[in-house]
Amino acid sequence: MRRESLGGQFWAELVGTMILILLGDGVVANTVFAPRLGEPGYNWNTITLGWGFAVVFAVYIAGGITGAHINPAVTVAAMVRRTISVTTGLVYIVGQVIGAFIGAALVHLLYFSSFQDLGYRNVFYTGPATAYANAVFNQYYAEIIGTFMLLLGVYAIVDNVRNVGPGANLWPFMVGMLVLSIGLSLGGPTGYAINPARDFGPRLYASLFAGDAEAFASAYWLVPIIGPLIGGTLGALFYDFLMKPFLPLPQEPEPAPRGADVTHIPFPESER
Repeated sequence: MRRESLGGQFWAELVGTMILILLGDGVVANTVFAPRLGEPGYNWNTITLGWGFAVVFAVYIAGGITGAHINPAVTVAAMVRRTISVTTGLVYIVGQVIGAFIGAALVHLLYFSSFQDLGYRNVFYTGPATAYANAVFNQYYAEIIGTFMLLLGVYAIVDNVRNVGPGANLWPFMVGMLVLSIGLSLGGPTGYAINPARDFGPRLYASLFAGDAEAFASAYWLVPIIGPLIGGTLGALFYDFLMKPFLPLPQEPEPAPRGADVTHIPFPESER
């Protein structure tokens, strides 16, 4: 595949999402099965840290090709903002779902002995906490507000022209810390899918190959799809229309004096 081809972009989204699920569902499996330290050695902090760093490394690996959407909510927001075409966006989403499916398979294989010894335990997809099992409004609200904060935060982080985004190549790390913050603060009610592919791909794998008969038994499986798509789009539009207009315009470089060497003017990185 050639550089900057649609096939290359599809591959980047597939690999990036696969890595996200391998490391993300991997930390859930490590916490649930506790093969090393026993159950007291792991907790919710372990899961949120694991998912945060899963995002960091997935973005570092695939970000140079597509920006590493690795999330249909990010892709749909970009389609609504018309920064990518519908065709390109749909290719991204297909790659993301396939990558999530493969990532779940890799986790299943890695922890296969634990599945055999301890029986099936869901480590693949999200679900509501006991207190929220019948609270449909709260379920959708949790996914909407979580993904709203994700996209709002992402757009602020990558805006290092007008806003105070990180310099150099630190933005993937900060996106991971944003996911960590969402998990610690907003993740309790639903497990913070905030990513339709992250939930649907592993859920489909669990249903087909891990013997999970409950994966699609209730209508809840729609929550981590519909909620993030709504919340992500709202978060991106909020930044565009209710934050960006109040940010200072990028400073134009001062014109060079006549006869000066203009080949070394330090333009901002984003304008090169």
